[in-house]
This record gives sequence, structure tokens and C-alpha cells, in this order.
Amino acid sequence: MVSKCAPAPAHLFAANWQRQAVALSLLALIAFELVYLYSGSAPAQLLARGATLAFYAVAISGLGLRERLLLAVCLTLATGLVWQGNPGAFWRSLDQAAFLVAFLQTMGLLREAAVRSAAIRDVGAYLTRQPPKRRNLAVLLGGHAFAVLLNFGSISLLAPLIQRGVRETTPDPEIARIREQRQLSALLRGFSWVVVWAPTTVTQALLAETLPGIDGAVLLGLGLTTTLLMIALAWGEDYATWRSTGARLRSSGRLTQSAMPLPRGAALNLAGICGLLIGGMLAIRWAAEVSTVQALMLTGILGLITWTLLQHARAGVASALRRAGRDLKDVAGHAVPSGARECATLGASGFIGVAAAALVPGETAAVWAAALHPEPALFLIALPLIIVLAAQFALSPIMMVVFVGSIISALPTPPADMTLTAFALSCGWAITMTSAPNAAGALIMARVTGRTTIELTWRWNLRYSLLAYGLLAVVFTLLTRLW
Repeated sequence: MVSKCAPAPAHLFAANWQRQAVALSLLALIAFELVYLYSGSAPAQLLARGATLAFYAVAISGLGLRERLLLAVCLTLATGLVWQGNPGAFWRSLDQAAFLVAFLQTMGLLREAAVRSAAIRDVGAYLTRQPPKRRNLAVLLGGHAFAVLLNFGSISLLAPLIQRGVRETTPDPEIARIREQRQLSALLRGFSWVVVWAPTTVTQALLAETLPGIDGAVLLGLGLTTTLLMIALAWGEDYATWRSTGARLRSSGRLTQSAMPLPRGAALNLAGICGLLIGGMLAIRWAAEVSTVQALMLTGILGLITWTLLQHARAGVASALRRAGRDLKDVAGHAVPSGARECATLGASGFIGVAAAALVPGETAAVWAAALHPEPALFLIALPLIIVLAAQFALSPIMMVVFVGSIISALPTPPADMTLTAFALSCGWAITMTSAPNAAGALIMARVTGRTTIELTWRWNLRYSLLAYGLLAVVFTLLTRLW
């Protein structure tokens, strides 16, 4: 069956054979990439590369203009790498694309189990029946807390919960639209700032490897303090934006403030599922000695299978296996290829980031940067802006942080303290989540909700992103004066 939360675009691939070919190439890519990540197998890496190229080959006729333009940029950069005599950079770029496509798909799998869950429906209804102030703050904090351990999996888990609850409990179209926008925005805002402090994120590990001399304790303190400021800013901006609308709806009698009682059974079931997912991810991370991101990818697959089986547990073993098999077949044949456009965008973004970094002469850029002698405050204020602007053109924050960080670490005298520099780069990464349509967070939320990345970022969160950047400018100025 097709989810009510995010209907699969049937028009994406008109021919059944093409949809099946896209599904097979993506499933093969996921399998080979996981084998490579967990074993380091060179043949698996080669097969993952082949599956990536096969995916783009069979999917291209169903892709939109944006995806085709990104692929044209990829081809241009690939030609430049070949002309430069740098095949290694080409393969690294393709490996990055393979990883990001597999990552996006595995994170979307949890959603397919979530939209079929009765517990999701009941708890979603409870969340959307709370008074607006309490509801949006709960989503902000809950999205942030989930992201610490589940990373992008928190979006896959919570976004369908929010969306399904709104659509099934709010008959008024205008109120339903507003509630969905506010809560999805709150989730994205709360999620985005986890990268500035949580040791479980790729960001912190990447910064530690790229920039020498970082004080981890200071970076943690700065990140936690800034996160609290940004969550308060998000709540305040939401309240100011919708205050007059809420007053109008209440005066017309269309909006009530009554709270729905907590469905304890559903909440306990959902808490148990979340506990299994978090515990499973931590167990995989510890047992396999892999990163959180790699553990999450396998958790997404195992979580889909486990959650689907649990939903049919009362039907008996044979019937549960048969029904779960039918659901999983539907996921593989319809849900997986329905995310082809988002996969193509994210994969191409990763390729572009690595390839562009390989083509730019890093030593020359370092000389130019040293010649500018920027003030520390202006330097820190500029770093997030560079990351955010690059993300608008599908340049991955991962690649930009590596590229910019490599240049800074090569400078004889860095323009600012390395810990503050790492903090500024992570803040830029965080703002991309709410301001860049090509950012991974927006792409995953679009994948699991059916909303466009333009809606989620530019239309719904542009003002918040600008306010966040302005607040960061004040923070950086104070830090450089007090440091």
C-alpha cells in the first residue's frame, strides 16, 4: 500500500520495468555499500560504484531539471579530473555519491514502518492536540534529543508521526496546513543544532580530524549554550509569526486549546520501539566498531523489518510473516524507487563537493587567505556564510568543511582560535539544515513527508535562518572580544 503521508509519485517512472530497474539498482547499492562499510571489501566497493552508475543510467529519464543540471555539473567535473590526470579523485567522488544515496535510502526505511503503525497514529494525534506553545516546544526539544542518538533517523521517525497525526485529527484544511508547517519546521530547527555539540555526529568527528588543537570541552560548552539560544530563538520566532493567526482562528471559534489525554498504551509501544532502535544502533556501533552514521544505516534496515513484524505479531507466526513479507515487498517495489529524485540530488551533491575540492589548488587558496589578514570576528562571521552559500549550489557541507578546514590548518597563523573556527564551521553546517534545499536534513524530510525542499527551507524557515545567522554574528563578536 502507499502511505497517506507521502504518496509515491506514480508519474516518476511511467514504465513498470524502469521502476523495477531503479528499485533493483538502489537495493543493490544499499547492500554493496553496507558490505563495503562493514568489511572494507574492495569487490563490494566496486559493485557499489557500479550500482550507483546503474541507478543514474536507468533513472535519468524520470528525473527533473534540477537533477539533470546537477548531473551535467558532475560530468563536467569528471571530465576535468580526467584531463587533470587524477582518476583517484574521480573514484573518491563516486564513492561519496554511493554512500550518500545508500544513506538517504536506509534512513527513509524507518518511515515506511512508521506510517503503518497504530502507535504512530495515536501518539501523533496526542501531539497535535496539545496547545500550540507546548506542542511546538515539545517538537523542538524532542527532535533535538532524538537526533543526538538517531541522527537523521530522528527525522525519519518523527516527521511521519507529526504529519499523520495532523492529517487524521485536524479536519479544517487551513489549521491542518498551519500545524503541519509549524511542527515540521520545529522538528527541522531542533534537529539542525545537534551538529554543533553532540559527539555522536559526523560533524564533530570531522572537525577533530581536520583542525588541529581543538579544545573538546570548550567546543562542547559553546555548542550546548548556542543550541539553547537557537531553540529559544526558534520558539520565539514561531510564536511571533503565528500569534495573530492564532488569535484570529480562536476568535472565530475554529481553534480550541483543549489537550488530548495521553494514550498510554500507544506511548509505551512507541517508547519501546524507540528504545529498540536506539539500543540496536548503539549495539551495532559497539560490536562492529563503526561510526554512528554507519550503525544507523544498518539500524534503518533492521528497524524496518522488526517494526513491520511487530505490527502483525497478533496474527500468529505464519500470518505475521506473510503479511510482513507483503509490506516489505511493497516497500522495495514502490517506496524505494519513489525517492529516486532525492537520491539523485544528494548523490550528485556529494560527487560535486569532492570533485570540486580536488580541482581547486588548495595551496594557492591558502596563500590568498593569508594575504587578507581578516579580523577574527569577521573571519568567524564569514565561515558560516561560506558554508551556507555553497550549500545553495549543492556543495555538501561535509566537503566544504573539509576544504575550508584544510586551508585554515595550512595557514602559518590562523585568523582565529582553532576551537572558535571549528565552532563557526559547525554553526554554518547547522544553518544549512534550515536554509539549503540541497541539505541532507531537508532532503530526508522531503523524502518522508512528500513536501518539497523549497517549502521546508526557503519558504518556511528563511526568516529563522537569517535571525539565527544574525545571532551568531553577535556571539562571534563577543567571543573574540572576551577570548
